[in-house]
Amino acid sequence: MLSIVTLIGRPNVGKSTIFNLLTNTKDQVVADYPGLTRDRKYGKLSNSSITLVDTGGIGTGGNLSKEVLAQTELAIDEADGFLLILDAKEGMLPLDQEIATKLRKTNKKLIPIINKIDVLSGALNSSDFTKLGFEDLFHISAAHNRGIRDLHELLIGSFPEDQQIDLSNEMSIAIVGRPNVGKSTLLNKLLGKARALVSSEAGTTRDTVDGSFVYQGKRINLIDTAGMRRKSSIQEATEKSFVGKSVAAIRKSQVVIVMIDGTEALVDQDLHLISLAAALGKAIVVAVNKVDVLDAEAQRLITDQIDRKLRFANYIDFTFISSKEGRHIGKLLRLVNRAYISATQELDTSSLNNILNKAVDRQPPTMKGRFRPKLKYAHPGGKNPPSIVIHGNNISGLLPSYIKYLENFFRSHLELSGSPLFIKLRETENPFKDKKNILTDRQKKKRKRVIKKRSK
Repeated sequence: MLSIVTLIGRPNVGKSTIFNLLTNTKDQVVADYPGLTRDRKYGKLSNSSITLVDTGGIGTGGNLSKEVLAQTELAIDEADGFLLILDAKEGMLPLDQEIATKLRKTNKKLIPIINKIDVLSGALNSSDFTKLGFEDLFHISAAHNRGIRDLHELLIGSFPEDQQIDLSNEMSIAIVGRPNVGKSTLLNKLLGKARALVSSEAGTTRDTVDGSFVYQGKRINLIDTAGMRRKSSIQEATEKSFVGKSVAAIRKSQVVIVMIDGTEALVDQDLHLISLAAALGKAIVVAVNKVDVLDAEAQRLITDQIDRKLRFANYIDFTFISSKEGRHIGKLLRLVNRAYISATQELDTSSLNNILNKAVDRQPPTMKGRFRPKLKYAHPGGKNPPSIVIHGNNISGLLPSYIKYLENFFRSHLELSGSPLFIKLRETENPFKDKKNILTDRQKKKRKRVIKKRSK
């Protein structure tokens, strides 16, 4: 059984810093003010199969605080144990007592962690926490990385690990889009639970949120990202960090779902996100959300617009969905799976050469000066994204339009859908290029006779 350990505590007690240190990542954005973490964030304890869950701080006030509390409640229900994070700098507050009492009622393993013991006042205030009634209190300073290694060992010794997890058959999907297009609603619908906060307020998702489910025997890892606005619209330094993490999520994913708002059609920022994912070599599926409020004429207009504006990447599939009602989610998953298969398939050298010969026979390269580029052979150059290396002579003279022709020809015959295809050209080196031609004595005499004969 895989153990899930959840970090619980008031806002700004250092949960996200501890999470980053224990998972040996920078997955959680950290800042010196409360309320930054809103959703649950999952990560693996480094060198372990134990899952750690970072949660939003339990506080009071505001509708969003209620949503954060609801997320924390879900994290409490699914956890096998807890790290109760306490702040030595502020000392014990009544809310700490309330949280400890709540966690005790679950009858699950509970480890109290006193953070911020790096200052004198913190050392004095840490004695306040004896009122909570715990036999052992674990002291650390996350800011100075003190006690983290001991905490790591304590977790491994306290919770069982699963040594039989097979993650070889899995797919990572990043859900990206502008703010408030329905990304978190889609993630919750796919997972079948309220994994991410959903609100009509744009920018509710402040960080990447992940979760997983099984589809056709494959484990699907989902990453919901913060809404990405135009660079000129970004004001807060923290939002810049969230956008950076969204780009990082695209980089480590295998398929990117670009969500667009069907009521606004395709805007420049949507095209920017599609271009970014394509430039990073990711398989892409476009999901046009809010089909529940679109009539047939509106859908036709959006289809025409997408066909026109995505000519630069006409291999990308799209579908209309309603993340709110769950309509056409099955079709979306089928397109995602097809894009994943296209991006990760093994290419065969023999097949590639047969396709190359057919392409050249059908349309030879245009002459470049006195010579025509000669394409000799092709072989696989990698996958995810798939790439094909073509060797030949005078190959630098190929026109961009002919390279695009080759890309489309290979794509058609390999039946690639949703995935970019990179064509790499390699000039065949002349093996005698740097070798000096040294004549024998016999060749020298013959050369003199020929020159003498021609001079007559």
